[in-house]
Amino acid sequence: MSSDSFSETSASKPSTQRKFIKRPDDKAMKDQIENLRKEIKQLDLASNEITAQIAKHQIDQKIMDERNKLTSELKALQSKQSGSKNERHALNEQIKAIDGQMKKKIAEIQQQTSKNNYKSVAEIDDKINSLDKLIDAGQLKLADERRYVKEMSALRKLRKDFGSIEQTQASIDQDKEKIAELKKKVAATHNKELNAQYDALQKKVDEINESNKTIISKRNELYDKRGELKKQKDAKYDEIRKLRAEFDEKFAHFKKLMAEEKAKREEEYKAQILEEKKAKLKKRIEAELAEASVPAFTEEINSLHNCLSYFDPSYVKPTKQENQINNGSNSNIPSTTNNAARTIEFPEDLVIVKKEQEAFFVGNKKKGKGAKKQQQQQQQQQQQSKAKNFSVAPEIVVALSDLHIPFPLKEDDVPETIKLLKETLEALQDKQEEQTQKNIERAKARIAKFEAEQANDDENEEEEEEEEEEEGEEEVNTEEN
Repeated sequence: MSSDSFSETSASKPSTQRKFIKRPDDKAMKDQIENLRKEIKQLDLASNEITAQIAKHQIDQKIMDERNKLTSELKALQSKQSGSKNERHALNEQIKAIDGQMKKKIAEIQQQTSKNNYKSVAEIDDKINSLDKLIDAGQLKLADERRYVKEMSALRKLRKDFGSIEQTQASIDQDKEKIAELKKKVAATHNKELNAQYDALQKKVDEINESNKTIISKRNELYDKRGELKKQKDAKYDEIRKLRAEFDEKFAHFKKLMAEEKAKREEEYKAQILEEKKAKLKKRIEAELAEASVPAFTEEINSLHNCLSYFDPSYVKPTKQENQINNGSNSNIPSTTNNAARTIEFPEDLVIVKKEQEAFFVGNKKKGKGAKKQQQQQQQQQQQSKAKNFSVAPEIVVALSDLHIPFPLKEDDVPETIKLLKETLEALQDKQEEQTQKNIERAKARIAKFEAEQANDDENEEEEEEEEEEEGEEEVNTEEN
């Protein structure tokens, strides 16, 4: 990612001021590499010129063929000599190993024989025989005879020990024979004829070289110059590789800093988003609790009080209820804006008594045709007069409809309406505390659900981020490969 694209990404995220990371300038490196390539090109031209000069200084082809043939024969002889040398080395190693073992055996024999004056079994047998003859002669004293008998017993025991020495000595003799045979083989590897043949061939090659010494010297000189040019070219290529390696190291450090800065910004952004989510969740929780903590049916009770005040001017709202009204609604009468779509939730065990509508005209008992007719006309006039004068405010009609209470069609229906309003008010007040607690419990359940959903969303986001990071690492590894 370039510094410009990273700047655009960072600008879209609200965070602190971004640390500026300068991208390493490769212009100087490219200029140096370009100069080195020009120098290499000059060295190539010089090398080609020397190659052309070498082509001019050629020895006669027949002489070169003879020299090459002699050189090949010399190499073949050298290979044979090398084989003989390796064979001699292997034989000498065997001789050295056998000689070492033989010296150890000799040292063992010397260690055993150094304790007495006898060097072999024959010497011990001679001594035993001489002592035996002295005893058989019968001229010895008793003390001398006992001493000689004791000495003969010790010599016989020593003779048994010398049996192992004889075996060791036999092994030493075998080793001497092996060494002698190996030395003969070593002598056979020195092929004088092969050496003489090699010296003769080398002499011919030297004669050819001497006769063409000037040309060969000039060619060798040119070869040396061309080799020196090649060393200079290799040094230039080493400088190019060094420059690139240094720039790659700087660029890798730049990418590392960019990645660290990006990770820092992303962490800041995630922290900020997390804080915003927490604040939003906290605000939502507070709103839920605040809404649930408002006493239940506050709006409905307020509407009932307003309706009672409307139908009964002498009705006085209780002080406690006034406080609840102030918490729930600030209007003196129900609003006509939202009440049309509002649904009032009454407790399940609340019973509202609805008054059946009476007919506008009710017949009386017959009292006579004239009186009856006159009475009917008077009642009709009174009813028409009351009907004309009786009216209910539209907002009160809407409020009664929301409260599921029939609105009065005439003045005589007002007492029944007031009665229903008071019964409804009393029922709602009785259920207010219980319903408020239920609302709070529901709010707490919703809050727990919000928190669980938020935690699940955060976990999913973390998993997605980890997957994206793994995919990004795989892409980087693929690019590097």
